[in-house]
Amino acid sequence: MQLRKTDAVVIHRVDFGESDLIVTLYTADLGKVKGIAKGAKRSKRRFVNNLQPFSYIRIVFSEGRGGLIRLDEADMIQPFFRISEDISKVLYGSYFLEMVKEMTGEKESNPQLFDLLVTFLTLLNGSPPREEYPRVFELRFLDLLGYRPRVTECSICNQQLPLAEGESAWFSFRHGGAVCKECHINAQGAVAISGETLQVMEQAMRMDLAKLEGIRFSPQVLTEGREILPRFVQHQLGKGLKSLRVMEEVQGG
Repeated sequence: MQLRKTDAVVIHRVDFGESDLIVTLYTADLGKVKGIAKGAKRSKRRFVNNLQPFSYIRIVFSEGRGGLIRLDEADMIQPFFRISEDISKVLYGSYFLEMVKEMTGEKESNPQLFDLLVTFLTLLNGSPPREEYPRVFELRFLDLLGYRPRVTECSICNQQLPLAEGESAWFSFRHGGAVCKECHINAQGAVAISGETLQVMEQAMRMDLAKLEGIRFSPQVLTEGREILPRFVQHQLGKGLKSLRVMEEVQGG
């Protein structure tokens, strides 16, 4: 059986029997895969504690049965252990992992998405947590999956929208983005959004992620982003996300 290697992030794991683990990984080469790690709970040589969620690892694997890969080794690249030291980091990181787990298909390679996930976990691990991070991740993630929200022109009539402070529009989840004042009556359920927030959303989807640590949103942009973007993510998925519900409960309490 031919052995292969790839880099991966552990996004979920469950016990299987007395000594095995079923692990969901997002990999650089294959996208999302599920694998079985035989004897992982007992092995101190091949896996150690390298199959914990958030771990950035290099795996040696072979094709298995039933759609599972068979993990032979897992070597740590970066454990991101500082994420577990802060509840906000855990909440944000868990949200990132669940989005990837729930919204990507099996073995659909997306190297840019892999890089995005590693970039944001690296940022969470090394920087104080800030609400701008999940908002930018949501936008970039949606873009890479083909759900980029339209924010510079009306999603119904295609008219250019005024992206400036003091201007306003509406955001329609059903139409996939912003709608102008004239069209919002045809967009049931649309919510008000400021021109400033639309402008920031557009900038966030285009910005150099190397500059992410220094990004700052105004209170209005943070509030509107919090109300709109998680809801838009869940609209595209067609169901709620457990990590988001927990995050809202913890931060709201």
